[in-house]
Amino acid sequence: MAHKTLTISEEAYSALAELKNEGESFTELIKRITIPLKKKRLSDFAGKLDDDKFEKAALEVRHSASSRLKRLNL
Repeated sequence: MAHKTLTISEEAYSALAELKNEGESFTELIKRITIPLKKKRLSDFAGKLDDDKFEKAALEVRHSASSRLKRLNL
């Protein structure tokens, strides 16, 4: 297995070290905390929100995007 060397701040190291489980390597820790962050397919979210919550969230996103475009004069 290939190895890479990472340079991180003392603060970042301490934050990671606090999250480490006993006997867990930093590689295992990083994999454990990053796997849930990977992009998911839209179908993974099917059925997670009821129609009212989905509509509200969609309107908020649409309004937010519209506001940003207006600020940029697009």
